[in-house]
Amino acid sequence: MSDFHPTPSADLLALLQDLRLSVPRVIQSPPTQPRRASVALIIRLKPAPELVFEGHEPEGYVGGRELIRQSDFGLGYTLDDFFRLPWVNHPNTTPEILFIRRAPHHSPSSSSSSSSSSGGSSSSHSRWSSHIAFPGGRHEPDDQSAYFTALRETWEEIGVDLAEKEFLHVGRLDEREVTTSLGKRLLMILSPFVFLQTSPFSPTPELQATEVSSIHWIPLSTLSPPFETEQWSHVEIDIGSRLSPRNRFVRWCLRNLIGKMQFGCVLLPDEPETVAEGFNPVDEFDELPEGSGSWFNDGKRHLRLWGLTLGMTLDLIAHYPSSTPAHLVLPPSKPTSPTKSEFDYDYNGRQLDSIPDPKTPVTVQSSFEDQWEAARLALEESKKNGTPAANGHGAGLSVQGDLGMTVDVDVLKNGKRKEKSKSKNKRRRGVGPGMTAVFPRFSYPDVNFWIWVFGRRYRQVIQGWENSVRGPDRAADRRVNWSGQALATFYSAVRQALVVTIIMRALLSGVGIAGLAWLFVRGLSGGLTNEL
Repeated sequence: MSDFHPTPSADLLALLQDLRLSVPRVIQSPPTQPRRASVALIIRLKPAPELVFEGHEPEGYVGGRELIRQSDFGLGYTLDDFFRLPWVNHPNTTPEILFIRRAPHHSPSSSSSSSSSSGGSSSSHSRWSSHIAFPGGRHEPDDQSAYFTALRETWEEIGVDLAEKEFLHVGRLDEREVTTSLGKRLLMILSPFVFLQTSPFSPTPELQATEVSSIHWIPLSTLSPPFETEQWSHVEIDIGSRLSPRNRFVRWCLRNLIGKMQFGCVLLPDEPETVAEGFNPVDEFDELPEGSGSWFNDGKRHLRLWGLTLGMTLDLIAHYPSSTPAHLVLPPSKPTSPTKSEFDYDYNGRQLDSIPDPKTPVTVQSSFEDQWEAARLALEESKKNGTPAANGHGAGLSVQGDLGMTVDVDVLKNGKRKEKSKSKNKRRRGVGPGMTAVFPRFSYPDVNFWIWVFGRRYRQVIQGWENSVRGPDRAADRRVNWSGQALATFYSAVRQALVVTIIMRALLSGVGIAGLAWLFVRGLSGGLTNEL
């Protein structure tokens, strides 16, 4: 076993096992903004081209290659049994993840959040026009849970039923806050759920043309940092259209005063597997919406993966134990016996049967602390007076975890919350690029300088996040909404930087205009004096 090298499926198994052991953060919505959304990250293993499956034999097949029986496809298998299948462990089997390109909706009021959210809906078509995203959407009143929302939206948008036996729900990522372009207002809380397709053949999708224009299966290996120079680019967003969407003069002034926001993006090949009826990818390049997921460069069509979708993708990739490009996970530290598969042990050398069940999610509060603080004070007041809270909840908050467990949170008299069920022995990841990838830079260097000047609190949050990972595993750190605090403090620095930049440029412009006026008046006066 010393010569054993992990196959792509071994890398994926390591990722999924780490995902199962990690405790996701579930953000509790503030009473002033209950809107939520869910997305589905769907992973499949594309079989090696040389494999032959029963019922799917290529034309002219005469039995020269071994035929994989339907009973060995993996349909309905558990996660561990699925990764023991020979076709799954083939070195040329490729793990892929599904992205959708949202339908183009050209509108003069088209706008985009700073986060390029995957949780669009019919009321926000223009916001996510032509963006690359995960299938999903907003929570409806009849939805039983965030998990159910992910199932329903995936079925409605691409016609894939994740509740069928072809799919396994293998975990969830930390929830994220979706905000306006400058992080001033909370739009919704987004819940990402991860699914694995346990079949060598994907069900035929049925795209809802008004929502989705195409679907793309992208190899996970192309999404692992560090990225090649030619694979990394940026998306420019006109901040003037966000701050003043209707006044052209104000937009022109803002565009010249503060420039544009630049979001990092990963370029991927634009090779759709399924296209919606009536959609022509070539025609889309005639008029690309701002922030579109489509891009044409060097004579090739590309997808631009950016914003919140890129952040969630990197969150998923961060579950690989190693970032080595060729093989993202080291061989098992404990050799297996000759009678057992190498997959009887995980990447840490533990027997698969000994791996504990997924941990209970940890509930944290929204980073919009001013709104939350008001709600907390109202809740305390209602407890003192013996009346129900304004938001309909009592002192005890019960949040149903979609991993089949419940998190009970008590609100103490001092306003702090205590988690009844604490998790232990959790694998903890460092602060990777998944969070900072959603943050923009500006086209003017001085704007970036002022963001750095006012970003002291943001850097403290990032440092605290790093320390919580590298230091002792404390319950208090687990209950901190690190990503939300990073988002809030970063955009707080951005808003201050923009105010200073606009004032300074306005003053300089005023001084320049006054100087030109003075020179003009002086020249005019001099000319009149010479004439006299």
